[in-house]
Amino acid sequence: MTDRLPDEPMFFVDPHWRHTLPRDTKWLLKEHVGRPILELYGPSGAGNSLAAAKVVRAADRKGRVAARWVPVLRCDTAPELVLLRLLETLGATPEPLFGMLLAAPDDLAPMLTALCREQLMLRSVVVLDGVPRGEPGIALLRLVARTLQGTNSRAVATSRSRHAVPGLRLTSHRVWTRPRFDERYEEARTRRGGTARSLLDALGRWQGEEFTVPVATALCSVDCREAVRSLHIDGLLQQPWPGRYRLHPALRPETHPESDASQEAESAASLDTALARTVIEGHADVREGTDAYADLALRLLCRRAPEAPALMGVLEPHLTGKRGLFRLLRLKQSLWHATGDWEPVRILAAVSARETGNPLQASHALKPQRSPRAALEDAVTQHHTGRLAVAATALDEIPADVPNGWVLHTRAAILCDMGDLQGADRLLRRAVEAHQVKGDPRGEAWAVHHYGRLRLLRGDPEEARKRLETALHMFIGIGDLRGEAWVKTELGRVQLFGGACEEAIEGLRAARALHKSNRDVRGAAWTLLYTGLARVDLGRPERAKDVFTQAFMEFRGIPDLLGAAWAEHFLGILPWFGGEAPWSNAELFLRRAHTDFNALGCPHGLAWSTLELAEFRRHARTRPRQALDEEYGAARVEFEAIDDRAGEQWVASARYADAPASLAFPRRKSRQLSDFYPPHVLRDYTQAPDAAIPFAARYTIPERGVHVGRGTPAAAESHVRLLLLDNDKATTGTASRIALHITPGPDHPWSTPAAVLPWLTARATPLTAADIEPVHAVTLKPSPPDPDGAEFLFTPRRAGRHRLLLTIEDSATATVLQQVETYIDVTDGEHGAPDDALSPEALRRA
Repeated sequence: MTDRLPDEPMFFVDPHWRHTLPRDTKWLLKEHVGRPILELYGPSGAGNSLAAAKVVRAADRKGRVAARWVPVLRCDTAPELVLLRLLETLGATPEPLFGMLLAAPDDLAPMLTALCREQLMLRSVVVLDGVPRGEPGIALLRLVARTLQGTNSRAVATSRSRHAVPGLRLTSHRVWTRPRFDERYEEARTRRGGTARSLLDALGRWQGEEFTVPVATALCSVDCREAVRSLHIDGLLQQPWPGRYRLHPALRPETHPESDASQEAESAASLDTALARTVIEGHADVREGTDAYADLALRLLCRRAPEAPALMGVLEPHLTGKRGLFRLLRLKQSLWHATGDWEPVRILAAVSARETGNPLQASHALKPQRSPRAALEDAVTQHHTGRLAVAATALDEIPADVPNGWVLHTRAAILCDMGDLQGADRLLRRAVEAHQVKGDPRGEAWAVHHYGRLRLLRGDPEEARKRLETALHMFIGIGDLRGEAWVKTELGRVQLFGGACEEAIEGLRAARALHKSNRDVRGAAWTLLYTGLARVDLGRPERAKDVFTQAFMEFRGIPDLLGAAWAEHFLGILPWFGGEAPWSNAELFLRRAHTDFNALGCPHGLAWSTLELAEFRRHARTRPRQALDEEYGAARVEFEAIDDRAGEQWVASARYADAPASLAFPRRKSRQLSDFYPPHVLRDYTQAPDAAIPFAARYTIPERGVHVGRGTPAAAESHVRLLLLDNDKATTGTASRIALHITPGPDHPWSTPAAVLPWLTARATPLTAADIEPVHAVTLKPSPPDPDGAEFLFTPRRAGRHRLLLTIEDSATATVLQQVETYIDVTDGEHGAPDDALSPEALRRA
């Protein structure tokens, strides 16, 4: 089963050359062999890579062979860097590898040897393409031989010259018959002019190796798509992977033979500087060719170039988390081998460890650092572990002489988790301004994300949705998958507060999957906790209990003590909502949550735990009335301290629970609570004398009247929902299906069981260069199931962001009920991942 082997067009080989291949390939299929490494050697242009591919294919015809192609690049200055590429090619990200982020660099090689050996126990053929000459090549072959010991796997190595490795038995084979590079390469090189020739000259001076078309474009400041294609056809560029190219090795030493080493180094440095500035100024998309830009960052760090910190800031989302694990380890290891130190990436490694579920390791690594960035990241780490008061104190120690957007929005995020929202709005506005002044789109996206969280806390889901969708577009634009996952989690909460629980569960399930793919265990745990809230609102408390319990265990494993405290709190109040939750454990959960909220510095959680303990003891009749009044009074004082007027009203409503029915039940129906919450939140509480305080009250601190004066409440609206089908792909020139559904809110008349759903029509109008079929209106019903929806075919004619206007009308009266505009991000269709269509922005509601 050959895997990712180069095809013939990928490597130009002179057809007049005769290749002599090993006749016997059975050694690839045998159980045990004395010489597990075959070396195919010959000068550049002799077709070593193609010869290796033919050997593996010949063996594959005799028995299935899993081949793994691993290019050995010039930047692979140490053998373990090749093993990193091999492990990545094998598709494995073993758990111990995350521990290497903050481990000593010399611990990596033994770890990689063991991890690769484990993955290679089943028969595989590893093709090491481009083993260097001399001692570096010998060290690599020795390490590979140790890795293959005890496995059924083999290695095929290509090199320019034969290696003699003392103590290691190699099978070496010469694959060329003419000892010089053919003149036809030079003819092809001189025949191409304009952009192709400029690109070729730039690549000859460039110290990088593999690149993509966007990297080539950034390198030459002109579109290089056609130039790359033509140079590849001529054989001057190789394509080791789909979409990735490199200059033919034989061309590199002949590019500028008249230049001395210092001149070439100066020329290469100037090229790197120009490329870095192109990225820093936002003229290059780092999502395409990220590995090339990471190698560029390494060269700048080694030279201590002033552009290095800014470039590292742009690349940070692509170097941290699970997706950036191999890149960051390569960067750390290469920097250590080149300079003897990896200090420039130590803080980044700590950030990555924190974001992949090891905040305690990260905190231990950050404590000795003495810089504002280290102090900020330590505060963020304390925040992630739930120690809110400690995190706020750590931020206070950072000098505030210049506005730092990251410090400002981190402080606002801590205030949101504390529930003390005074000043959070102003902090976030200042943070957005500071990020914009500095030209930091990633920091601005996080500030906008936290502003969306703030608006949801304030009970304003529509404003929260707008801010969160803005942040989502920004995160997608810079390729920050972690930010994207967190925004989708908050959008699920927006749906939950709006009463769309089924939709919220689907959105939270997708967000949790994205968190897990990023190995963001904290994000996955919070998403699971919110899923439990949706289960309760759907009337499934028995399922919610299992969800809250699992979330608690995940929080404790990180640890995130704040998340664990909220999980305990929800487990403690679950008996109020029915199901099989035992009352016997409720007080224990609530007391533990109360203690934890107090220790962590979360006055919002503390106030609710105080209130719920009073409610539990009133229900259990374990305290005299005077003691209960004191507990209710303490809860009221705690709500007052954070200016939570809605919380004060909940205390007042709860204290009347034991009054005569003629007094207590009307109190529940009073206008005080309805001033803070939309009707669907209070429906059960106001309709049943013994109903529990709704869960939504605990994750919001609403402003009085925020849901009033905005037209129809969100729960009474119908929402247009769009889904990009066909695996979420939208590419240039390809028709993609778009499903459209009209979903009535829980308080909408169409949501009642006896409602007769009317026929509606929907028309899609492209506002950009795209085609829509059908061009006429289609009929549908306002209902979530697929048969009641509509479907369009969307064919974009160019890449980039496209806009669609959808018009919804009543079929009977031709009255326009709603118009929405949505965005779809389209790729060029060659490589790269498309962006999902986002929820539409309402232009006019019925």
